[in-house]
Amino acid sequence: MAEAVLSALVEVIFEKMSSQILEYRMLGGTEKEMSQLRSILLTIQDVLEEAEDQQLRNKTVKNWLMKLKDAAYDADDLLDEYMMEALEYEVGADDNMKFKDCMINMVCNFFSRSNPFIFHYKMKCRLKQIGERLNSIANERSKFHLKNSNVNQTYQSSGRLQSDSFLLESDVCGRDRDREEIIKLLTDNSHGDVSVIPIVGIGGLGKTTLAKLAYNDKRADKHFQQRIWVCVSEDFDVKRIMRAILESATGNTCHLQEMEVIQQRIRELVMGKRFLLVLDDVWSDDHDKWERLKNSVRHGSEGSKILVTTRSEKVALIMGTISPYYLKGLPEDDCWSLFEQRAFKLGVPKEASIVAIGNDIVKKCRGVPLAAKTLGSLMCFKREKSEWVDVKDSEIWNLLGGENGILQVLRLSYDDLPSHLKQCFAYCSIFPKDYCIEKENLVQLWMAEGFLPSSGRKAPEEVGNEYFNELLWRSFFENVTKDSDGNIVKCGMHHLFHDLARSVSGSDCSAVEVGRQVSIPAATRHISMVCKEREFVIPKSLLNAGKVRSFLLLVGWQKIPKVSHNFISSFKSLRALDISSTRAKKLSKSIGALKHLRYLNLSGARIKKLPSSICGLLYLQTLILKHCDLLEMLPKDLRKLIFLRHLNIYACRSLVKLPNGIGKLSSLQTLPIFIVGRGTASSIAELQGLDLHGELMIKNLENVMNKRCARAANLKEKRNLRSLKLLWEHVDEANVREHVELVIEGLQPSSDLKKLHVENYMGANFPCWLMNSSLSNLTELSLIRCQRCVQLPPLEKLSVLEVLSIDGMDATRYISDDSRTNDGVVDYASLKHLTLKNMPSLLGWSEMEERYLFSNLKKLTIVDCPNMTDFPNLPSVESLELNDCNIQLLRMAMVSTSLSNLIISGFLELVALPVGLLRNKMHLLSLEIKDCPKLRSLSGELEGLCSLQKLTISNCDKLESFLESGSLKSLISLSIHGCHSLESLPEAGIGDLKSLQNLSLSNCENLMGLPETMQHLTGLQILSISSCSKLDTLPEWLGNLVSLQELELWYCENLLHLPDSMVRLTALQFLSIWGCPHLEIIKEEGDDWHKIQHVPYIKINGPYIKAAGGMHCSILFLKPLLFFLIPFSNDYLVANFVKS
Repeated sequence: MAEAVLSALVEVIFEKMSSQILEYRMLGGTEKEMSQLRSILLTIQDVLEEAEDQQLRNKTVKNWLMKLKDAAYDADDLLDEYMMEALEYEVGADDNMKFKDCMINMVCNFFSRSNPFIFHYKMKCRLKQIGERLNSIANERSKFHLKNSNVNQTYQSSGRLQSDSFLLESDVCGRDRDREEIIKLLTDNSHGDVSVIPIVGIGGLGKTTLAKLAYNDKRADKHFQQRIWVCVSEDFDVKRIMRAILESATGNTCHLQEMEVIQQRIRELVMGKRFLLVLDDVWSDDHDKWERLKNSVRHGSEGSKILVTTRSEKVALIMGTISPYYLKGLPEDDCWSLFEQRAFKLGVPKEASIVAIGNDIVKKCRGVPLAAKTLGSLMCFKREKSEWVDVKDSEIWNLLGGENGILQVLRLSYDDLPSHLKQCFAYCSIFPKDYCIEKENLVQLWMAEGFLPSSGRKAPEEVGNEYFNELLWRSFFENVTKDSDGNIVKCGMHHLFHDLARSVSGSDCSAVEVGRQVSIPAATRHISMVCKEREFVIPKSLLNAGKVRSFLLLVGWQKIPKVSHNFISSFKSLRALDISSTRAKKLSKSIGALKHLRYLNLSGARIKKLPSSICGLLYLQTLILKHCDLLEMLPKDLRKLIFLRHLNIYACRSLVKLPNGIGKLSSLQTLPIFIVGRGTASSIAELQGLDLHGELMIKNLENVMNKRCARAANLKEKRNLRSLKLLWEHVDEANVREHVELVIEGLQPSSDLKKLHVENYMGANFPCWLMNSSLSNLTELSLIRCQRCVQLPPLEKLSVLEVLSIDGMDATRYISDDSRTNDGVVDYASLKHLTLKNMPSLLGWSEMEERYLFSNLKKLTIVDCPNMTDFPNLPSVESLELNDCNIQLLRMAMVSTSLSNLIISGFLELVALPVGLLRNKMHLLSLEIKDCPKLRSLSGELEGLCSLQKLTISNCDKLESFLESGSLKSLISLSIHGCHSLESLPEAGIGDLKSLQNLSLSNCENLMGLPETMQHLTGLQILSISSCSKLDTLPEWLGNLVSLQELELWYCENLLHLPDSMVRLTALQFLSIWGCPHLEIIKEEGDDWHKIQHVPYIKINGPYIKAAGGMHCSILFLKPLLFFLIPFSNDYLVANFVKS
């Protein structure tokens, strides 16, 4: 079902023909060929819309479009080359000026390949060839009787069946809870006169079914005086919908034509009545049309409801008056019920093996009821087990062809997209299923492929974000992850939508799993290779795919051996290359041959420098080098990359300087780090003309000479910066007082800044722009090692500040100055997280603590503030850490009843917890007590912690007891570390921990055994014992731990043998023994082997001696919670452009 989406590609070509190429081509005598090419493309463009629609029904048209698309790609490459010549001429002009009078240079240039006369002659011939090829293909259009596009043409519905309110409830499974929630919303009269409730979800999820369940519910019938059902579908024609309202309400056909008369009839219909109107399957986000429709029914009485079903979150946000109801997938059991009803109704034998295969098939439905129904209907005609296996192993789209079932439903969502969104969505099939897609990278890849048109008003990234949001609103993406500012950073794709993307992209995109026998079509243009094995073998068919434009090597953490780089260098049309996380040691200079390259991702590479040839990639827009820990320098000619928009050098810790000329990269938006050089090297003035976005860290500010130089950075005008870090490194004490305060004054950022971090600032006063609260939008402030500052900024004036971190301010005695505030109470209502560290002079928040409130503070961390004895009340704090502080601060924990997480650490003189410290801690989930060497007992203090799930006690040398019988019944995880006086776990208390799943005992050198009551911990899943030198035996009752899945025994040098009862641990999956000399002799032929031979994964002092049926196991396939495995060396080599 692959198809050609050509309209957007033709637009890209037109855009190139209208760019700087237009001026340059006049020098080469190719005006005629360019004009002919434009004329042919205009002729083709006239019929593209009709052809793209017909290709679904006419294979000949589809094949014609495929040929046309192939030729259009070649034309695009050709224009790229033409523009490249212009760019090289422009960029190289300055460098060649000094040779312009050199006769030898002129002669050499005449006979060289770069001679512009030769180039233009070749280009003229190639333009003529591609024009003739396109013209020949275009002339075939007459055979198909295609109509010219008409922008004013009325939209015709695709003929989807209209929904109605009839429902056979026996066909519905698993929506009882959803029905109750919708009924509750419908019968709630607290939302005004007429409220709108949107139900949002992907196609086939059951939105219409849920609406029918609510519509036909007896409670709805009783609550509403009038119920109306209208199927809206794609065409949001207000008059048609109004007539449908009248027809649904009266049961009679409406022949009215005049809008005024129709509106009058609707007013009469709903006047004074509480009505329910269902608008099913709404696609249009036209706000004006919706308002017109809504106004027509506004005369209903209080409590009237409009229930809307839609796939688009954008529609829901426009129409809804309350938050949308997001419909989720069905539980697997309910999907099975739907599948089972259909699959076995014609007498398919219900054998256990068939049922097991059926369950696997249902898992592929991912909770989508329509998929379960459609597949169930398909399976009822298949009686042989082999047929069921074939279905299980196939892609759903290979099963459901034509315009039937789920294909028809999801296909409607795709068909509704404009062509520019179709190609963006289809491109996403380059990612494997379940891949976590980074939004920023996706937009940059779209940009590299030319999918994002540039205009004077909007940057391509802005256009890409709009495209992403549009696809998200239409449910093509799901499972979004947001950052602390609420921005979407990652997303996923539902399996069914991924299958749809693969279907419509056809051979254009391939996600290849290395090691599988696959054939990559020669016409493939976008490829990702997913390596799940430790060996990387290039598919032979890849060598024939010479038209590749995107190549993404998604290797995860595997070690990739060196292979020839020839196959990538043969991709002459490559636009995007991602070899991130491969740990490449060297990048070959041959990468400079990829002249079309726009996107290069080398994240995580172990390279020390980049080849200078990379500066010849003049089209490069995105260069990602984040986490290249060994990278020491960037090429000196980086300034030649005039189209570079994103230079991501985040976490390049070895990078000590930047090349001169960064400021010439006028399109640059991403530059997370700027390193100020000495003298004329990478002056801070380079930042002046850059419109940077996101975050910026400026390092080595000691190299900025004065306030004038600092102002040259023009930070105040960088309104798209959201985070700014100002760092001084090696400060010359003699010069501090002379200029550092002036320098920071000149670094005033925009008032739009949200996050500010100042580190190693040696001035005595903070700048005026921080003290006068000009940063009104600041949400995070970090002041680190500003040792000479005594007075802090007026925090009470930062009205939206949410996160505050103060560390290493030696001279500060109070955070707030009472003289700067009014006499009334000061509430830091927006503050949620507060950290105070390494402040030896700090006495408190202020001298008048009672005047200050922290009504919404959720997390407080105080570390190494030994003289601080008091703090204002914390009514809402949920997480509290007190480390190396005055013991009087423990009173804060005593009065904080909302705590869910508490850390008490570094109280060197603490012998016992203050009485009542843990009283009334009904919400406490996690308690950690560490580095309290004199603490002897916790007995009696843990009672009443009915919600506690995690308890960690570490480095409490004198601790002898901590549990009593009947306490901590909700505890899931218990970790005891470095408690040298502990000889045994408490016999009375340990057996009562019925919820315990994870027990870790380490570095308890006097621990001699395990209490017998431990055998009652039948829910225990993980047991880890390490560095307990006096433990010499494990009890026979260990076999009673029937749920145990992981057992770790490390450095217990006196442990003599494993108990015979190990054979009863049938749930045990992982056994790791390390540094236990008496147990290391266990081998497959040893006497004790029979006790553990049933365990799938066994590691004894080295590599696995048994794993998964006797085969050696890669660490990559072990469960993530297996924390005790030692990782092997990650010495990665990239498959291409890499030299060891």
